Amino acid sequence: FALGGVTLTNVDATEDDVIVLNETLYDVPREPDAVAWVCPSKSKGKAGTKYCLIATANEGDFNGGSRGFTLFDRHGGVRYDSGNSYDHLAVRTGHYPEGRSENKGSEPESIEFANFNGRKLLFVGSERGSFIGVYDVSDGKVTFRQILAGPLGPEGLLAIPSRNLLVVSGEEDDPDFGVRSSIMIYKLSKGPANYPQIVSADDKAGNPIPWSAMSGMVADPYNDKSLLAVWDSFYSESRIFRMDVSKTPAVVTSATTIRGGTGNYDPEGLAAAPDHTFWIASEGNRSGSRPNRLLQTDYHGNVLQEIGLPAEIEACRAASANTGSLGAGFEGVAVLPGKRGYKLLVAQQRGWDYTTPECEHLDDDPGGVNAGEPRQTRIWIYDPKSGHWGHIAYELEPLPQNASWVGLSEITRTPSGSYVIIERDNRTGDFAELKTLVKVSPKVARDGRISRKEKRVYNLLPDMLRDNGWISDKPEGVAITKKGKVYLVTDNDGVDDWSGETQLLRLGRVWDLF
Repeated sequence: FALGGVTLTNVDATEDDVIVLNETLYDVPREPDAVAWVCPSKSKGKAGTKYCLIATANEGDFNGGSRGFTLFDRHGGVRYDSGNSYDHLAVRTGHYPEGRSENKGSEPESIEFANFNGRKLLFVGSERGSFIGVYDVSDGKVTFRQILAGPLGPEGLLAIPSRNLLVVSGEEDDPDFGVRSSIMIYKLSKGPANYPQIVSADDKAGNPIPWSAMSGMVADPYNDKSLLAVWDSFYSESRIFRMDVSKTPAVVTSATTIRGGTGNYDPEGLAAAPDHTFWIASEGNRSGSRPNRLLQTDYHGNVLQEIGLPAEIEACRAASANTGSLGAGFEGVAVLPGKRGYKLLVAQQRGWDYTTPECEHLDDDPGGVNAGEPRQTRIWIYDPKSGHWGHIAYELEPLPQNASWVGLSEITRTPSGSYVIIERDNRTGDFAELKTLVKVSPKVARDGRISRKEKRVYNLLPDMLRDNGWISDKPEGVAITKKGKVYLVTDNDGVDDWSGETQLLRLGRVWDLF
């Protein structure tokens, strides 16, 4: 029988580096990539009898993809179609691959059905979103139960109900980066699900608030149950998110678009200032076409001012753009309160090594001892009142065997006045070795340098492995509330040929970690 087509409303069918659920795809051919028998009735009917249905995972190669799954009766009648709900599930949980919007969206690629001791469960795998949707189909009713974070590119599903297991194979293989094609095993058990750790509420139109690629985070100074976060330059519109962490999973309740200014931002850090404004650290690039900047915005996201680095630093970066080791740039920002206002501390990810003689005294490898990848970086100090820039040298940990660099990803302030910094390598999977929180007291920086022996270090790897998944290379945001609760978020790179999994780790009280 013919499988027909489906009309999808409120989907993103345009690849434009922002997730907007306002388009319609008309009569898209279903074009399934996988099929399964579904026997939801309490009757013990066998496959092919009147009690069973046919389930299809509709990848859809034509005109934007059909982006869902369908249950047919044995005569071809549609008993259920997921419509836009599968794409919306991806958006709500940060798994939506915006780079595939004009093609197949979340791209359902695999499907499996099994009876788990009376629970009739259907599993639908998203190749591009790297997740598995779990649905209860008892008595023909389709009820969403949970989402599983999958391996990269899940293509094969195998249920083993006699052992309460689901086995999922991921096809993507990148040995140079430490990520191998993998098999993940899930067990059905009692208790709350440990994933997802972040979901979004609906917007005013009734669609899930889009979020992903969380790159910087800070606690709301006026609400201990709320965090604020930004996503990075994977998306063409910069946004500030509000997240309610009183619930599990945490809920993204609002998204504010940053407006005004010169644009071309890469938000990587966020701080809430005492003058009721936000400061955002926007990361630059090597060429300087996107400069490192501090943005000050009001609570509505309007840019009040943009601050660049000192002119001599910008000149040295430009002079060394094609020859020096410039790494990346601004990765985090925190407020340094004072009696006459406040200053800002800005974490620079990696050290900068300039190649022109007149710039040697300004770089992070004075004397050229470790030319190419300096073993120290810096924390910039900016005074909004005077416009003056200073800095503190920061000694990095030794380079792990399989890493190409070690750098900083965030800085935030503790209730007692110390600072917590993310220091990490750039590796994932089996190659990941250094994922840490570092606590430093302002006192140790009075001499202008933070040495390795002056750090207090908390190893994040056990927490990142708590759910038995693989290790992301990017713990990117850390927030500490007034009551000392520590939250850490990983960046999923906008699901661009990468796992969509985002971890929001609740690490406990800061004084218990260090």
